[in-house]
Amino acid sequence: MITLLEAIVNGVSLGALYSLIALGFVIIYRATGVLNFAHGAFLLVGTYVTAEVGASHGFALGLTAGLAAGVAVGWLTHSVFMRFSRDRSHISLTVMTLGINILAVTEVTRRIGDRTIPMTEPWGSAEMHIGPVTVPQVRMVALLLATVVIIGFLLAFRYTRWGLKLRVSAADGETAALMGVRLSKVSATSWIIGGLMATLAGLFLASFPSPGVDPGLSNSAMRAFPAAVIGGLDSVGGALVGGLALGLAESITATYESGLGMIGNGLSGIVAYLVLFAVLLVRPDGFFGKKAVARV
Repeated sequence: MITLLEAIVNGVSLGALYSLIALGFVIIYRATGVLNFAHGAFLLVGTYVTAEVGASHGFALGLTAGLAAGVAVGWLTHSVFMRFSRDRSHISLTVMTLGINILAVTEVTRRIGDRTIPMTEPWGSAEMHIGPVTVPQVRMVALLLATVVIIGFLLAFRYTRWGLKLRVSAADGETAALMGVRLSKVSATSWIIGGLMATLAGLFLASFPSPGVDPGLSNSAMRAFPAAVIGGLDSVGGALVGGLALGLAESITATYESGLGMIGNGLSGIVAYLVLFAVLLVRPDGFFGKKAVARV
C-alpha cells in the first residue's frame, strides 16, 4: 500500500510538470493554430543554459539565465520564423517547428557532447516523509511550484485583458482583429509563455529521475504532448487533466512494470502513447476538445 501511495505522490508531481508542458502546447495552438513541435528545443535550451550558468555562478543566476533563454527562444521562434514566413498555412508552420527543433537540439547536443551536466539545485537528493510515504524533496518542490504557476496562469487567463484577448482570438481571430486586438502581440505572448513553462518543467525533469542535463531531455516534451491531445488541444483545463493522468499512469506503471515480466519491460516509457491511442479511438478531439463543425 505504501508503495502505491508513493507512486501516486510521484505521479501527481510528474503530472504537474507534464501539465506545464501541455499548457504550452495548448496556449500556442489556441493563439496561432500551430502545433509547436519545437517545444522540446525550448525545454532543452532553457535547462541547458540554467545548468551551464549555474555551474559557475550559482543556481539563482543560472535559473534567471535559463528562464530568460526559454523566453528568448520562444520569442525568436515567433518573431523570426512564424511571423515572417511567406506560407501562412498552419500545416507548413507546424512542419517548420520540426525543423527548428532539429536545429536547436542539434546545436545544444554539439555543445554538450558526451557530458551530462549536473544541476546545481539547492534541494539535491534530499527526501521528505509524509506519514509513511517517502518521496524525493525535488518532487514536492516541483509539485508546489507547478501548482503556483498553473494557478497564476489560470487566473491571468480568466481575469486579465491578455486572457480575454487570447480567448477572443481563439474563438474568431478575424473578428478580434476588427475589434482592435493585435493578433501578433497575442501570438508572441503565447510563444513566450510556452518557452517559459517548458523551461520550468525541464529544470525539475533534469533533477529527478535524470541525473542532469543531456540531449535526451528534449524527449520529455514529446512525452507530454499526448497530455495536450488527450485533454483537447484547444482546452486549458484538458491540458491539466491530461498531464495529471499521464503522470499517474507513468509513475504507477514504472513502479509495477518489473512484476509483469516481458510485457512490462519498458512499459512506462510508452504508456503515454498507449493511453493516447486508446483515447483517440473513443474521443478523436480529446475529452475536453471542441468538435469542429463543417458546413456542407
